[in-house]
Amino acid sequence: MYQNCCKKCGSVSLHTEVKGNNIGLYCDDCGSWVKWLGKDELRAFEYSKKNHVLNQKKNSIPEEKQAISKYVKSISQPTGINILDEKSIIQRLNEFVEYLNRKIDSEYEKNPLSLEDAIRKNSYCLALEQDKNAILNILNGHDFVI
Repeated sequence: MYQNCCKKCGSVSLHTEVKGNNIGLYCDDCGSWVKWLGKDELRAFEYSKKNHVLNQKKNSIPEEKQAISKYVKSISQPTGINILDEKSIIQRLNEFVEYLNRKIDSEYEKNPLSLEDAIRKNSYCLALEQDKNAILNILNGHDFVI
């Protein structure tokens, strides 16, 4: 099991915060920074938190179980879109690929204002194209390698 504690107050109640490109582990009680998390540590922390919530649900009364279920549902769907009732993920990703194509085309239709703007435009379109190709690779059953 993943376990860290606050070096300042000893609490094991922790949360993560994104700071730029880094993800920090912070104490819920005193707010102090504990450490920067790598990808594997972040996955372990999130898995531990999820299991902790599920274990609480097992050892609770019906009212608490209902509240925990409501909480888990609220954090599982932060956008409020119920994917099962609407379009499938594949349809949504295909529509997003079409949107990226339109965005790339519209960006290239505009004349650059300066040399710097041309560089920005090309870099932006390259990033959009790489994202589009990654999604297409996933849809075709391949790795998302760009």
